[in-house]
Amino acid sequence: MAWQWRTLDRDKWNEASELLDIVAARYPVLVARPAKPLAIGTGDRLKTMRAEVGLTEEQADLVLVRVTRTSSYLAALARGGPRYDLEGEIAGEVSEAERKAAGAVLAARRARRRARIDADNACRSAESDQAIDASEGSAEAADETEVRGVELGKAGEAGDAGEVSQAGAVSDAGGSDDRAAA
Repeated sequence: MAWQWRTLDRDKWNEASELLDIVAARYPVLVARPAKPLAIGTGDRLKTMRAEVGLTEEQADLVLVRVTRTSSYLAALARGGPRYDLEGEIAGEVSEAERKAAGAVLAARRARRRARIDADNACRSAESDQAIDASEGSAEAADETEVRGVELGKAGEAGDAGEVSQAGAVSDAGGSDDRAAA
């Protein structure tokens, strides 16, 4: 049944953690720090002894998956060395093939994590660049408005025949009825 548990969603992971706390009271090797490679057949043994700890077969699988899918457990396999049974006694050795397989899984996890971090950083950088571009665009627009105002103001001061309106349009001073009335 463990083959169905390729990945655990957060709820299943939390459920497995709660079950592991219960089982670990009887079998502390399951939560040993640093993690210890478990003996081949530990899952079957846990299933046969599940009544002692009050688990269903599915829950026993879930506990085993919870233990064996952690990076710390995979690192223990990758280091090699002895395997341990539920009582904490040495019960075999990690094979070279198992060591390499665990190392490959860890390397793939690291690569995925690195890719996620790089993607997040690229996204943050792009957002930052957009914010900088937007603020530079606002500053450039403000500078341009200021320059236009100065140029238009200078044109009026220079004694041009026209006057600069607030909108920046130049009108003919000589032909305006408003001027004559003033």
